[in-house]
Amino acid sequence: MQEDKGVIGELDPGQTMRGVVSGTRLFQRFTLQKVLGRGGMGVVWLARDDRLDRLVALKLVPEEVCFDPSAQEELKRETRKSLLLTHPNIVRIFDFVEDEQGAAISMEYVDGSPLSALRVQKRAKCFAVSELAPWVTSLCDALAYAHDSARIIHRDLKPANLMVNSRMELKVADFGIACTLRDSMSYVSVRESSGTLYYMSPQQLLGEDPAATDDIYAVGATLYELLSGKPPFFGGAVAAQVREVTPPWVAERREKLGIAGEAVPKNWEEAIAACLSKNPADRPQSPVDLARRLGLGGTIRLTAATQESKMRALLQALVQARVVGAAAGVVALLAAGVIAYRSSRSASEIRQAANTPVPNAFAMEVRRPDSVPTPILAPSEPSIEPNETITAPAALAKNGALQLTTAPAGARFAIFSGVVAGQAAPGSPPIHAGIAPESVGDLPPGRYTLFFRSEGWPEERAEISLEAGETLPVDYTFAHGSVNITSNPDAAEIFLASQSLGRTPLAVDLPLGKQQLTARHPDRPEKTQSVAVEPDAVVTLAFDLRAATTSRSSSRRRRPKPPESAFEKFSRSFKKAFSNKPPPKKRKG
Repeated sequence: MQEDKGVIGELDPGQTMRGVVSGTRLFQRFTLQKVLGRGGMGVVWLARDDRLDRLVALKLVPEEVCFDPSAQEELKRETRKSLLLTHPNIVRIFDFVEDEQGAAISMEYVDGSPLSALRVQKRAKCFAVSELAPWVTSLCDALAYAHDSARIIHRDLKPANLMVNSRMELKVADFGIACTLRDSMSYVSVRESSGTLYYMSPQQLLGEDPAATDDIYAVGATLYELLSGKPPFFGGAVAAQVREVTPPWVAERREKLGIAGEAVPKNWEEAIAACLSKNPADRPQSPVDLARRLGLGGTIRLTAATQESKMRALLQALVQARVVGAAAGVVALLAAGVIAYRSSRSASEIRQAANTPVPNAFAMEVRRPDSVPTPILAPSEPSIEPNETITAPAALAKNGALQLTTAPAGARFAIFSGVVAGQAAPGSPPIHAGIAPESVGDLPPGRYTLFFRSEGWPEERAEISLEAGETLPVDYTFAHGSVNITSNPDAAEIFLASQSLGRTPLAVDLPLGKQQLTARHPDRPEKTQSVAVEPDAVVTLAFDLRAATTSRSSSRRRRPKPPESAFEKFSRSFKKAFSNKPPPKKRKG
């Protein structure tokens, strides 16, 4: 979860634990580091779980929910349900914590950005099908797992809740939690609906019981926006349009908005239109069904029946390829496994599954914790229109560059691939190190962690995301406060450790916290003082060097004299004897 609004929306109608700042320790366990996002249903912080020594995303629950017992109990119940979700493409929920100050939900920290933010960074403000296909595969698999295994409906699917981490893996966030919070805060439901109304089915707008087809509708609306730059309905009376109007096809919307690029395949247009049907019976009835309509069925690892059909298809592919030698043993083992597999399906159904071609244009291995590993199938002929080329995102990637500057200038930096946990640089060598300002080129697109060091300043870190072919300026300013320094007399040189800051009077930026400054002046003893530097505050510090000099002179004058020698006593007596004047004569009356 990067510093954006992706995970939790765009509004912030209420307070969440007043006075919370970076460095605060909450619930005697979590130390806050930085804000990841602000939204209508809470503020999300990057925090360190001191008990388990790991980074987490900590969503602070709004006070309206914290101090409403029934609302808080409902949120606890929904959180307990979400704890059951253990899928590689679903953001894990770790815990619900509370005390007399408030409550929060501890979640998996995703080192990346939501698709809503990634879309805006695109030149055309939308994705191509070839870029989305692997993520949609993971999304369908995650939804099928949640619907079938955990019996949980998301109810708030949208681009902002689909995160992509540094390894380009999709993570679905906020399963059930955002809707539960919104329901609890009923008084802001009208304001909040403006952020999620675009992805709500007509049945959800009417308040009907949640159903899997509501999530299917939301997936269709999400794909529509990611491919065209706008949701199906975005102007006027959106709620009325959701209930009554059929949106244009994606290609029509792209043409109207002047968007060029890779064409949207016909099967994707049809699948998205089916998802947006007013009647839930006309939509794909499951994520598996949707994946098959999109041509992604060969990559979904879901039910036991699907596992069996995959094994049959794999066996058929190996036989058709006339695999010999060592592969023959693999075929025999797979055949024995298929024969031993207990199934209630008929022989005709098994033959039909084995003869069904499985597209594999965007194969991605996705394993569920409760399923056996499934090998990726040998590619069959993908369904591609004539003269249409679908290129995997990795093939389109071009290296980028960074333009690094720092304030103060001259700081040392080190670049590490991915997101590095903790505030200190790891012991492994960085992919590049240098002194700012410097341009660093030939970096593959992805996430990076940068560490900065400057004499007298604590080591600091920053996380960046580099796009393919992008030249990204990184102007890093160390956390600081300002200090105005004077001295009497003027022109004293001020030092922070061994670094000279200049001569007084001067104004300088210093690291936060308590700092020791030393003033030096010719013919004057140096003097050291402490100053507390606060963020975005100006502090005044004065050095009085004259007082130190006067005090030293006085101490020398008060020093006792050594005793006189015999020669000095004789000399003093001799001088006194010859220098005495006769007493003055008395005047006569």
